[in-house]
Amino acid sequence: MEYKCIPAPDEIVIEKSGSLTERLINKEKAVRAFAEIINDEAIDGWKFHSMESIAVTEKPGCFAALFGSKAEKTYFNMLVFSKDNEKPSSVTKNNILSEE
Repeated sequence: MEYKCIPAPDEIVIEKSGSLTERLINKEKAVRAFAEIINDEAIDGWKFHSMESIAVTEKPGCFAALFGSKAEKTYFNMLVFSKDNEKPSSVTKNNILSEE
């Protein structure tokens, strides 16, 4: 199995005001943004696996550290995709059985 990670959209802004129908349409637009990414990856054979949140710590540069800047932790989401390896494994069930 092979895995691929890509950044998820940082933020999707929808309008909260309006009728119930308008709010549902706005939520659908937000979901569609993710569906488009997933469908684009599916064209190349990637299957959606999960969405994960990870923390990244950015250390300040030398100059900034001299002036008291601290490391900043940022969280972001990534979409994880998987697909079967195209390379056949050298160890297969048939190989193991034939060696016995």
